[in-house]
Amino acid sequence: MPRQPKPYYRKAQNRWVCTIDGNRVTLGDDKEKAFEKYHALMLDRSSVRAELCTIYALTQSYLDWVEANRKAVTYGKQRHYLESFIGAIGKSMKPAAIKPHHLTKWTNKDSWNSTSRNDAITIVQRMFNWSVDQGYLSATPIPRMKKPKSKRREIVYTPDQWQQIKSHAIGPLIPFLDFIWGTGCRPKEARTLQAKHVHDDLVIFPPDESKGEADSRVIFLTPETEAIVKPLLAERPTGPLLLNSRGNPWTKDSIKCRLTRISEKVGFRVIAYGARHSYATNALIRSVDTVSLSHLMGHKDTRMINNYAHLAQNVDFLRKQAIAASLKK
Repeated sequence: MPRQPKPYYRKAQNRWVCTIDGNRVTLGDDKEKAFEKYHALMLDRSSVRAELCTIYALTQSYLDWVEANRKAVTYGKQRHYLESFIGAIGKSMKPAAIKPHHLTKWTNKDSWNSTSRNDAITIVQRMFNWSVDQGYLSATPIPRMKKPKSKRREIVYTPDQWQQIKSHAIGPLIPFLDFIWGTGCRPKEARTLQAKHVHDDLVIFPPDESKGEADSRVIFLTPETEAIVKPLLAERPTGPLLLNSRGNPWTKDSIKCRLTRISEKVGFRVIAYGARHSYATNALIRSVDTVSLSHLMGHKDTRMINNYAHLAQNVDFLRKQAIAASLKK
């Protein structure tokens, strides 16, 4: 019968170690805790894997997968946060050693708001869950953790505010903003709209070009928004239809730059998504049902409408609703 492995002390490294299934596992410098850890590993041999790999190695494998299977913008965001995470904990930490307080300390930066902290922790948890799915780990070391709440972008414009915004917009920025205001589409959808997507009064993005990459995204054109894109179809048969003043496709940064300048002039924050939020709010005020509105905005269910429909900000509408609710039949 082969001799059972036992912990032994390595004086040169000042730590207890053991060998399990041909792999050397570090147990720590405290003898009592080292033997406790050893017995726990022997009872659950699958947990040995978590002692052999490093969190850094897991992040590299995960990022390779993300790069091959997700969009470039997703890869870039996840790489940014995971590189920052490894910079905080080091490349040698093992999954078994990570605790929630490591993530709390890492995300406690003055330059990060609550949304950034929430995103950072979520991405680390996603990486560990992926590692479990792929068989690198038997269980995630951070199954649950209280995270800062993501801030909702509470920006909705009244018709008067929208006219103020447009009065300071010039050139091709005006039809770009009007298209979002009139369709409720995402700014990225307006940026990437091409002639091939336009089918009469419909804009159809195939699944691989839609958010989530599961279903086609259908945008319904009104006469006003048709008037924006239809004249451009013959002029721009390929590539984006809505271009900037230099004839180049709009980018996220170029739009943000232009709207920041408008914000300084009008005295309130102006973002492209505000037009989409306003579309949802105006639709609900006009009694469009939530199921129809979800389809119009490209959501799979009605829950996401709450992220855009800030009816609580429309005091006049709610005042009328309160009166209507109190009227006796």
